[in-house]
Amino acid sequence: MKEKAFLILFTVLCHLKIIAQAEASNWYFGTNAGLNFNASTPIALIDGQLATDEGCATISEPNGELLFYTDGVNVWDKQHNVMPNGTGLTGDASSTQSAIIVPKPGSESLYYIFTVDDLAGPNGVRYSEVNMNLNNGNGDITNQKNIELSASVTEKITAVKHANGIDYWVVVHDWNNDNFLSYRISASGVSSTPVISAVGQVHGTNGLDSKGYMKISPDANRLAYAAWTGNSVVEIFDFNNATGEVSNPILIDDGFFSQGPASGAYGIEFSPDSQLLYVTDQKFLFGFVTSRLFQFDLSLANASDMINSVTTLYDDNSSNTILAALQLATDGKIYIAKSQEHFLDVIEHPDEIGFAANYIADAIDLGGGLSGAGLPPFITSFFNFSILSQGGCLGQATNFALNTNSDINSVIWDFGDGFTSTDINPIHHFENPGTYNITAEISAPGETINVSSFITIYEFPIANTPDDMSICDDMSNDGVEPFDLSSQNDFIHPTSPEISITYHLTESDALNNLAPLESLYENISNPQTIYARVQNISNADCFDMTSFDLNVLYTPDFSEETIYLCTDQPATLSAGLEFDAYMWSNGETTESITVTSPGTYTVEIQNIYQTSQQQQIICTGTKAFTVIESSEAIITTIEINDWTANDNTITVVVEGIGDYEFSLDNSNYQDSNIFNNVPSGDYTVYVRDKNNCGIVTEVVYVLHYPKFFTPNGDDNNDYWHIKFSNTEPDLEVLIFDRYGKLLKQINANSIGWDGTFNGTKMPSSDYWFVIKRPSKNQMYTGHFSLRR
Repeated sequence: MKEKAFLILFTVLCHLKIIAQAEASNWYFGTNAGLNFNASTPIALIDGQLATDEGCATISEPNGELLFYTDGVNVWDKQHNVMPNGTGLTGDASSTQSAIIVPKPGSESLYYIFTVDDLAGPNGVRYSEVNMNLNNGNGDITNQKNIELSASVTEKITAVKHANGIDYWVVVHDWNNDNFLSYRISASGVSSTPVISAVGQVHGTNGLDSKGYMKISPDANRLAYAAWTGNSVVEIFDFNNATGEVSNPILIDDGFFSQGPASGAYGIEFSPDSQLLYVTDQKFLFGFVTSRLFQFDLSLANASDMINSVTTLYDDNSSNTILAALQLATDGKIYIAKSQEHFLDVIEHPDEIGFAANYIADAIDLGGGLSGAGLPPFITSFFNFSILSQGGCLGQATNFALNTNSDINSVIWDFGDGFTSTDINPIHHFENPGTYNITAEISAPGETINVSSFITIYEFPIANTPDDMSICDDMSNDGVEPFDLSSQNDFIHPTSPEISITYHLTESDALNNLAPLESLYENISNPQTIYARVQNISNADCFDMTSFDLNVLYTPDFSEETIYLCTDQPATLSAGLEFDAYMWSNGETTESITVTSPGTYTVEIQNIYQTSQQQQIICTGTKAFTVIESSEAIITTIEINDWTANDNTITVVVEGIGDYEFSLDNSNYQDSNIFNNVPSGDYTVYVRDKNNCGIVTEVVYVLHYPKFFTPNGDDNNDYWHIKFSNTEPDLEVLIFDRYGKLLKQINANSIGWDGTFNGTKMPSSDYWFVIKRPSKNQMYTGHFSLRR
């Protein structure tokens, strides 16, 4: 029963590695440049003898051993010597695709080199036969040399297998018309009568218009070409590999591609699955070059959708880089020639749409070789049967399939580790890491095909879950601190040059390897979860993930505190009850201490946190106490300036080491010890220590004499006397009439003068007085009125 290998399962899983038939495993191009694809990664070859800017071709045996190569003029054998009859072919090193090599069906030793002239020159398309049995097994050109097929064609040539799986088609484009010429190669040789398809644009007029590549897709269903100057276009066609017919043109015109006398579309290549088309173009202007790389999606339903699907993968406006030939390789990647540079660019995942295709500049170092504009073209069917693999991590299943649109009768797989399978799409578990040569012997209608690939099975890194990272906050206690994420590396996975560890903000970023964080990272929330990706650097599919939290822990934070110690009394210094441990400068470890001496005391205060692994993190802060001695005041003197109604003063003089404030009502205190505008009367003076070491008091009196009295016997103001005079026992008062006659002498305890003299009532009048205050060594005089 016939089966087809379908790729639906693989295309949705991950990047697939593709290795095709080994006939295309050696490339020679440019100036002494070359690549070998027999290993898991391409190896630069420096033994090539080519010196060509464009046209070249190479062929190898099915096992990958080099057979010969050519620039369309000379042919070198596998020893890198020019074959004895290997000169004078009628191609041209400056022809875009000066040559392509096709095995003769049914023969193991005969090959045809098809050559095309440059600029649609008169040598046209010709072929020469190589017999590998000649020249001591190194091969040589037979007497069938430079056999003409068409006198004038463009610089484009491509080849593909016939639908019968045995024969080949070689396709060129005629000059000054719209004819495609398809020549069939069979066991009988090269048919000189082509299948002619008159379709699409006319190629002609300017020889430069013949430049640019032409390719048939690996599945043999499409053909595309790039035309350089003049009408700079790309055309896409259907191709019938049963009849050799070209049909149904889709024109991508100069709306996309650079125009000018030395500009236009140049490189052409299909993706391995034949669903995407890649094109390079160039523009030369005033000695400066710009290049671009486009991708078109051919899987879309109609032509306008295909054209509008364009993605510009590269657009150079400044580097003077010339992107030229595009060539699919046996590893499933598309390589890009960079004229006069020592590197090739690469499209890493050419089956992926848009930027997922992953264009990488300067991906391949040519080891000193110099790229030209050209790369060797191959029979595109070499890439129709190829091996797809998904996986490559030790301990996980590796899935295999065949990348082909052809019918498959059966397959014998050899996994290179002693195990085989006859499943069309086998699943295999490798027991050890290493590089394995995978081979598949495919039985298809009319042919048996052997394809091989190298797959490397890499160690799968296990991500250990580390402790959360916890840091004591600085004294700002804002919950934000810098963390050195790289300090987690050794806990997550042992250090190894094969392993990379990256840190990400989200699980999705870690899963897709996006937005890795810098090693020194400042958290944006508290706590915050960080995701770590542990990856084998050689295979991005071999990765594991873990996570941990960042925690910023509260650190005790204090300002300095001043405590006042009252004389002969202790003071208590308290650090606060909410903490875990205390260490005072006097050696005590309690939350509070009692001190009896002034000075500076400090306490180291700790918050102790337990991690998930029962480890301790201690966040420590320090608080300082300044203890200052203070005391209640000693009132030494109270000075009173009185004898006015409202403008009296009280001055309180004190001694002591405290900081004092003063009051006459124990409610309203002032810093000044002087009270102004004090009415006469009795007062209590309060002196309070601001440091809470006590209040002292003393009663004082502000004296004042009445301005008049009314001795009329109504018991209201019947006596004249000095208010509060009893507070000064030695006070003496003498009362005179206005003529100076002494009328009355009273002391501090006297009830006062009743307005009589020797029993006789004195008349209403003004009277004078003299007050003697021995205690203050003062004497006051004044007068008052007697009113009847």
